[in-house]
Amino acid sequence: MYNYNHLFYFYATVKSGGVNSAAKHLRISQPSLSSQLKVLESSLDTKLFHKVGRHNELTPEGKVIFGFCRQMFQLSEEMHELVSKQVPYAARRMYIGVSFEVANSFVVEVVSIFLNKYSDPLRPKVTIISGAHYRLVEQLRFRELDAIITQVAMTNSDLVNLEKVEVPVNLIFGEPQKKINFRKSDIASVLMALNKNVEARWVMPLQSFRLRTEIDQFFEDQSLQGRIVFESDVMESIIRSVVDGFGITFLPSVYVPKEIKNKSICLVGPKGGYWKHRIWLACNSVSKEDDLLQSLSLSFGEACKPMMC
Repeated sequence: MYNYNHLFYFYATVKSGGVNSAAKHLRISQPSLSSQLKVLESSLDTKLFHKVGRHNELTPEGKVIFGFCRQMFQLSEEMHELVSKQVPYAARRMYIGVSFEVANSFVVEVVSIFLNKYSDPLRPKVTIISGAHYRLVEQLRFRELDAIITQVAMTNSDLVNLEKVEVPVNLIFGEPQKKINFRKSDIASVLMALNKNVEARWVMPLQSFRLRTEIDQFFEDQSLQGRIVFESDVMESIIRSVVDGFGITFLPSVYVPKEIKNKSICLVGPKGGYWKHRIWLACNSVSKEDDLLQSLSLSFGEACKPMMC
């Protein structure tokens, strides 16, 4: 059996961001903590850290072990909260990773629906962590995250796609762009209006984004033209640039429900969109039967229904 003190020291070191901070928190000397970590590495017969510049970073093996330690010691922290505060229920913590390519407004709606399913004493504590898709997948594999919301399906055998939504993509534009004749929503009328206005200004996600690949393909298929005036890897900045009239773009309607409701933008296109954009909710296969994740999965689908009816 492993020494749980050593494992806790390792957990505290990673969580605190370094040996010095962890030593202060644990109220032991820095040399003593370093020594205990070396004993743990010896007992595990593996390196937990490697030097990157002036900083220590976790090795791949260290990431796996930290994932297990996080689960072990967070349960202990929740038990302490229950006992010390005498609350009827120690709320669980949930870590949800969100791809940079997914609009924050959509994620907020998903989490809001999810949290509203629970009364205050039973409500989980949710932490949202943004990141690139590949990084989130790595964290999910090591169980540093409970779930991720992303634009790509999971293909790893140890990961599970809990839910998939196919959301309609429409043309959106702000008040200054209303001079373009988008009165009709059928594809032919909109394409005619766009092609008549060859100087149409476009705002776009970066070319590395899945949505941008879909937009580029639609441009090619429909022989569209125009001038790109703004590109970004932040979905909210793309939405804001449309509201402010810098240009037009194609976006999933679930990304702009408030803007549509308050009429700060206009949405044009057939009811089913010009095409469907996929968004996935995934988890580690070990956790797929977890009640909270099943509830989150339901909330994920519910967040899309108003914009798909």
